[in-house]
Amino acid sequence: MKLHIVLPVLLVEMVCAAAKPNVLFIVSEDNSEQIGCYGEQRVHTPHLDSLAAGGVRFDRAYVPYSVCSPSRAAFLTGLYTRQTGHIGLATHRFAFHKNFKTMPAYLKEAGYYIGFIGKTHVNPEGLVEDHVDFRGVKHANFGNTFSIEEYAREARTIFENAVKAKKPFLCIINYSDAHRRFIGKTKAGYPTVPVTGETKPLPWTGIDTPYLREETRNYLNCMNRLDEGIGMVLEDLVELKQRDNTLVIYIADHGGDFMRGKTTCYEGGVKVPMIVNYPESFPKGHAENAMVSTLDILPTVLKETGVPIPGRLVGTPLQDLQDPKTPRRKYIHTFNTGSAAPLLYLTFGIRDEDHKLIYNPVRDINLAGISRYQNSKVPEELYQDSYVNPPEFELYDLNQDPYELTNIASDPKHRKTKDRLYRAMRDFQKEIDDPFLDPANVEFFIREQKDPKRQPKKRSEETWSHLEKFWPRPEKKRAKAGGPNVLFIAIDDLRPELGCYGDKHIISPNIDALARSGVRFDRAYCQQAICGPSRASIMTGLRPDSSKIHENHTHFRTHYPDITTLPQHFKNHGYHARALGK
Repeated sequence: MKLHIVLPVLLVEMVCAAAKPNVLFIVSEDNSEQIGCYGEQRVHTPHLDSLAAGGVRFDRAYVPYSVCSPSRAAFLTGLYTRQTGHIGLATHRFAFHKNFKTMPAYLKEAGYYIGFIGKTHVNPEGLVEDHVDFRGVKHANFGNTFSIEEYAREARTIFENAVKAKKPFLCIINYSDAHRRFIGKTKAGYPTVPVTGETKPLPWTGIDTPYLREETRNYLNCMNRLDEGIGMVLEDLVELKQRDNTLVIYIADHGGDFMRGKTTCYEGGVKVPMIVNYPESFPKGHAENAMVSTLDILPTVLKETGVPIPGRLVGTPLQDLQDPKTPRRKYIHTFNTGSAAPLLYLTFGIRDEDHKLIYNPVRDINLAGISRYQNSKVPEELYQDSYVNPPEFELYDLNQDPYELTNIASDPKHRKTKDRLYRAMRDFQKEIDDPFLDPANVEFFIREQKDPKRQPKKRSEETWSHLEKFWPRPEKKRAKAGGPNVLFIAIDDLRPELGCYGDKHIISPNIDALARSGVRFDRAYCQQAICGPSRASIMTGLRPDSSKIHENHTHFRTHYPDITTLPQHFKNHGYHARALGK
């Protein structure tokens, strides 16, 4: 009789567990669609090609910002950077204006085992890191000092740990390829199938030099190496019998790091490869031509894993595109600041089915563009003036001019198209409450980025006030202090060796009197037996594993720059707050 009762329960548990798929989210760096399944014949990418053959290849996929940190901030939160405030590189102290929920946080709450490999590159990192069970390859790895074999080993550990924990997993792998320095072959010998010979530059760069050809060949070798690394991971999934129940998503964080690519709103910067493979919910061998965004990835993952999709997310689950009644995107909206003060270049983009409009509001030199030329050692006489000194408006017919080399913005025949797209751009800015809609904010941002006092020698010392100005926190009404006064006394390095705790040798009449007239806690503990971590926990309410303070030399604001401390809480509620001592 017991067997008849228990067995159905076990079967139900197994069915429920199987109903939640694993998620393998693979992100490569700084590459456009140079993959075999996208028609690039110079590369050898059988594993990515196989993913596309068994799933959906999205032929018009876009990022909202073509630089690493802002792009990652967008797909991890499902929100535009102009909503979250993360409008530049985390390494240059750009950050979210408040604590937004990220993909790892959503799935952690849903009972998933969370693994994260490679760079986080958002600020504060804790919005991702605090929800991770296994953390691997914690470096950007631009020099490829970590082999693709190491990425595969770390990923396998995540898969195995999840199986042991009897949980589905979310594994996010952030590869360093194809970020500069474009290493043609690593010390570990990858790629094993190299690209050789003369290699013409990507057509949208609009330029051709011997050095750029060499860079392009090495860039394509990065793509071959990336594919070999992905193949190792997929092989382990099969070996561990997890492949059939794993949703696999592959994207690049933005386009290639060449002129007219990364840091721009051109197709070379914002158009990326995107492949989704999960036969349970996606057709096999389908090429989707609808315009999609990396902002659609979080809603896609949430829908597939059964997590409710918050109404504030701006994307559409990619599963819904199989229904012809699902509305398609009318526009793709993009944006860039250059991502750091030395690369300042403010630009806005919008494209529809046929045209793209780029709006450059400031008549300044394009510092990001110059840096791309310098990276590729292009002689100054070959610089394109329209890229280095962009006009206010750029309009391109993407059917006739897919590489955006002929600006038709000043052509009267296209005036209606230009005006229509500009109105749509402005309407969108109102819709997302974009602070850059206000010319005064544009002026403030440019002035702050140019201020030499804001550009110290150390990046870690950069500070930006635009976050507070553009996204002010709702002012808390300061209540009249009708509550009690608070005197908080902290004593250094003391166990409960006091008279009130029964110690016969310690004379402590004043503390004893407090205990007699109040509450004495006989089993009270600190978080860590070191001053710095203990005091940080008291001030912030965070455990050391969250604040990442485990010694006396790191300040908690290193990881949580905007956290409200104990004295600030009181001050916000009408109290006069002061501190004495360390």
